[in-house]
Amino acid sequence: MRQIYYSFRILLRGRGSNIVKLLSLSLGLLIGVLLFSQIAFELSYENFYKDADRVAILQIRWVKGGIPDKDLDDTAHRPAASDLSGALPQWVESGCVAMKMMQYSFSLNGYEVEGTDMIGADTLFFSTVGIEVLQGDVHDLATRNVIFLSESMARKLFPDENPIGKILTANESQEMTVRGVYRDLQPNTEYYHNIVVSLPTVEWSKGTWNNNDIYHIFFRMRHVEDIEAMNGSLERTIRLFNDYDRNRDFCPEYVLTPLSKVHLSNSDNRRRLIILAVLGFSVFFISIMNYVLAAIASLGNRAKVVGVNKCCGAGNGQVMGMFLWETGIVVLGAIVVSALLLYLFGRNIEEMMQVKLSEIFCPDNLWVAALTVLLLFLVAGILPGRIFAHIPVTQVFRHYTDGKRGWKCGLLFVQFVGVAFILGMLLTVVGQYHTIINTDLGFRSEGLANLRLSVKNLNERQNVCEALRHQPYVEGVSCASNRILSHYNTTGLGTHYMRMEKEYPQLMGMQLIEGDWPEKEGDILVGETTVKELKIAQPVVGQRCPGLDEGENPGIIVGVVKDVRNMGFASKMKSTAFICHGDVLWMNDVNVRLKEPYEENLKKLKAFYSELRPTDKNQFASFKEIREIRGRSVYRFQNTVFVTSVCVLFIVLMGLLGYVNNETGRRSKEIAIRKVNGAVAADILHLLSADILKVAVGAVVLGIISSWYISGIWMEQFPDSELLSPLWFVLLGICLLALIVLVVVIKAWRIANENPVKSIKSE
Repeated sequence: MRQIYYSFRILLRGRGSNIVKLLSLSLGLLIGVLLFSQIAFELSYENFYKDADRVAILQIRWVKGGIPDKDLDDTAHRPAASDLSGALPQWVESGCVAMKMMQYSFSLNGYEVEGTDMIGADTLFFSTVGIEVLQGDVHDLATRNVIFLSESMARKLFPDENPIGKILTANESQEMTVRGVYRDLQPNTEYYHNIVVSLPTVEWSKGTWNNNDIYHIFFRMRHVEDIEAMNGSLERTIRLFNDYDRNRDFCPEYVLTPLSKVHLSNSDNRRRLIILAVLGFSVFFISIMNYVLAAIASLGNRAKVVGVNKCCGAGNGQVMGMFLWETGIVVLGAIVVSALLLYLFGRNIEEMMQVKLSEIFCPDNLWVAALTVLLLFLVAGILPGRIFAHIPVTQVFRHYTDGKRGWKCGLLFVQFVGVAFILGMLLTVVGQYHTIINTDLGFRSEGLANLRLSVKNLNERQNVCEALRHQPYVEGVSCASNRILSHYNTTGLGTHYMRMEKEYPQLMGMQLIEGDWPEKEGDILVGETTVKELKIAQPVVGQRCPGLDEGENPGIIVGVVKDVRNMGFASKMKSTAFICHGDVLWMNDVNVRLKEPYEENLKKLKAFYSELRPTDKNQFASFKEIREIRGRSVYRFQNTVFVTSVCVLFIVLMGLLGYVNNETGRRSKEIAIRKVNGAVAADILHLLSADILKVAVGAVVLGIISSWYISGIWMEQFPDSELLSPLWFVLLGICLLALIVLVVVIKAWRIANENPVKSIKSE
């Protein structure tokens, strides 16, 4: 108890410096715990199913021109489930088919149900994947218009009633009967759903081994090791059902992957987690080093106290224990401050991380936070504690602290490396987000609004479009089968294509390079990349478009347009084709060209559409909003890096201020003697700045080089984007060094201009 008492006394005596230490540890602990818990959360994907290690999914790696894709596609062909289950019963216990590409809007008693996430599935889905069915018969999933609800969704919709037999309406017209309830899924899954729709409901035509590779094929194996055994026979077995030519330009390679490894099989996920780990470790380690730096900087004030304790009989263990108690109290305070910050900014943190705090701090994940706190306590307590405990009593009343300048410079070096690294990452992420939001997409997006229209028949859609055309602020309206910033393609097709009305290209503001605009059904526009990659013979106009089935290619190429980046920036530029088509129901992507002023007229358009179709919850969005949504993952990552950068910069600057304060105090007499001998304030500031720069220059260079390297890894997910010029990183390093010198000058200004008599009058 006496050690605790003395620890409190010491902390209260140095309130100012201890508040800084508390804040730096709190920020480091908060960000470290959040990022490490997020990583652990994602590493545990798909582990909550019954016997999850026996569940596998069939994936495809597409080989194009002899070059395999870097990532696996987790959708495959529908017959694979039944054919492979029947052919390999020694390994496969069951196989099922699911489809998640379609999402319906559901309503109950005329009110839209929010938060729905559906998956289409067959009768073997629940038993194969390992989801407990609480009510109902799974065989009902063989019937059209049947749904199963998750436990929480059933409770939300029918809190005091039995949901079995209740009716939900899908897409305003299709009645669905609830036939079952199943156990809620945990959020750490790639295949989250709270409504299961019977597979016959979502299928407009059954896929074969040669088309519609849009299905998730799950298998439950008899034993864990059967996954590897089945992989050895997979290609040979599939050839019994689909004897495709492996020498063609576009062919699949099949792989059976444990479901728990699917999330990490994606290179973007692996890359993101590695960078989060680096960021988390950086800020966590820097905060600890800042605490250690502050502790070592206090040696001059506390060495005599330690010596007196030793003279009174205290051993190394007791001195170490006293310092550990002190560190423990500060760490406990950091935990309280971190919890308070989580409470105050919880919603912002959840939005940034795209996961609820209750999910990443679930009981199964709390060990991460506990281990982080323990590591913080051990490193922050033991390292400086050992230094204090081993102070020789004989040297306590001498200049013992002079020998620890190397420690302080080393700790500052680590902090400077960290802040340079994280600011370099921030520079890269901000630059890429600017590219995503502002780079030309190949059409004129200003003044363009888009809506995915849900209608029962063609006349209803035509009436809506006609009503829109008559508005005075509308310049034109045209429809297509897909949003221009999306795509459709399927097995064996090297070209992404969409159907459109003939006015569509001009209304969208595409840029014609060669040929003419389409005039009749079957006329095709292609992008520049299509001409190059598919090696279309010259002249391009008048040729058929390769990469499409004959049934999808009714006409000829009439023009070449500037590439439209329909796949965004996360994929390499693809071959694209725009096919002129007649007016049909499924061409329900409505695009409206507005007159200026765009923002004001967009508000009028939204208000008019709400009056025109008050029950439709969908609404027009500008392409600026659509681009922001598509760039949201980069935006969130940018915010994560920004918050981390601000915290690290704060921690490092606090450490630097403490170091300069300690150095000026320790060298005050030296500075005074220099001034007596003719030195001016500028000389003193130059002396202190030069000492810091000896540490900072090498550290900043190392940090900038590290950030440039890691930024290059992060940029790999944007194939057509380039890393910022090295000159930007050099400029960042110069600015950071200038900031460091500025902090030193401001902090040392008083001592540099002080009357030297004050410092040496006691000599």
